[in-house]
Amino acid sequence: WFGSWQVRIGRRPLAPDALAMAYNKHAPTWTQLTNRLGYPASYRLVFDQFLGQHASQLPTSNLHVLDCGVGTGSFSLALHNAWKKPMTVSAVDISSAMADTSAMRFRSAGIPADVRVASVSRLPFDDNQFDLVIAAHVLEHLPNPIEALAEMRRVLRPGGWIVSCLTRRSWLGTYIQTKWRTHRVSESEARSWLQQAGFNPGTTSDRPGGLFRLTSLAAFGQNTASAETNQRKGK
Repeated sequence: WFGSWQVRIGRRPLAPDALAMAYNKHAPTWTQLTNRLGYPASYRLVFDQFLGQHASQLPTSNLHVLDCGVGTGSFSLALHNAWKKPMTVSAVDISSAMADTSAMRFRSAGIPADVRVASVSRLPFDDNQFDLVIAAHVLEHLPNPIEALAEMRRVLRPGGWIVSCLTRRSWLGTYIQTKWRTHRVSESEARSWLQQAGFNPGTTSDRPGGLFRLTSLAAFGQNTASAETNQRKGK
């Protein structure tokens, strides 16, 4: 405040149309960029840690996965390599170019997949449908990430898990925040987001190193609601 004048600085995220256009533009080179930064290998380590802790709580016959903000599919492909059992992927992305690229990569990998252009805040799926929801670097783009997390929890079966990667508070995270207008999140903030959305937060991943660790953190959460509770929330 300066006398009767108030000056305020706030973060304005990219509007959905602008975000879709930005990712459409980057889609042709996105896989190459993430490979060069070492993200697929780090994603694999995240899933190795998660499965080492919680694989016994997941079905072994056919894991039904929802990838929110699928991008070019690297997060799901890392899970597929770590899981080494049958799995089916449903996926959404706001960018049609990213959705097309991920669908092509899933076909090449022999993974049954249903990829749709949709918002993670309004998922086109029924309640209690998935065993596992995964979300890599999408929540921090949203004006209301807790609302999106609650929507992800709605489509999770009771006992299902979410595995998320987010931009962390760091100097490289500041660069990403400036370029993409994202949130930057600490481990305690990530746990708070999950808790506010109704998840029981699990551990945060500390295994990946290198550039991933400088830019990102991974957080796990379990849907402990009953099926009836989830259905009421979806109405």
